[in-house]
Amino acid sequence: MKLRLTQRAAVSLGHSDIARFLGRARRWRCNLLKRAGHEAGRGNVVTAAVLVAVYVVAL
Repeated sequence: MKLRLTQRAAVSLGHSDIARFLGRARRWRCNLLKRAGHEAGRGNVVTAAVLVAVYVVAL
């Protein structure tokens, strides 16, 4: 929800490139969490951070 509001504010201020970047960053983060075994957009943020850290270390 906050990200959408930020994107809308960026577009209304004439910064569509920033809004586009925020959307891409969100999709990238969700895809990374999915590959790490976490259901993106659900669950505990701490759990997601730990899973991402374990995934990065495993690389």
